[in-house]
Amino acid sequence: MNTKGFPPLLLACLCLVVLLSTACGYHLAADTPTILGDGSKTLKVKGVDHPTLHEWLPYNIRSALRDEIGARHLAQWVDSGPADYEIQIKVLSYTSREWGRTTIDQSLLYATTISIEAIIYKGDTNTEIWRSGVLSYYDNLDKPGEKVAATEFITQIVRLLADKLRSTF
Repeated sequence: MNTKGFPPLLLACLCLVVLLSTACGYHLAADTPTILGDGSKTLKVKGVDHPTLHEWLPYNIRSALRDEIGARHLAQWVDSGPADYEIQIKVLSYTSREWGRTTIDQSLLYATTISIEAIIYKGDTNTEIWRSGVLSYYDNLDKPGEKVAATEFITQIVRLLADKLRSTF
């Protein structure tokens, strides 16, 4: 018996499992195509509709979406001009409640809920090609300031959206 490394039979079985799994079509989720193709197409934000008085909300959503699309290599981001695809984000609801205050009037906890829907349009024909459905996220955070806490929630909801873009079925 070989005391260094794997025994030859175990190594042969491991190689067989790897070969069979790749032959059967198993692959990492990060390697799957998305609604946007292989990552070489361009994408820009068509708009962010929101029924709130928070003027910073659309900017934060655009910024988080740009960062997530770029980090996952889902598409090439463009800010203006023609694009292969355009995404419209509809904020269906956003609520943030403060719970507890310190003696210097800082909130101790924010309970926040955000619900969005995304629609992707073909850039040249403006026809709808995909709709995410309603995506919601809820959590409690103990961050100082509503904008700081909201950034965490926006990042999470955009991650859910990016995950949904990989669901081509």
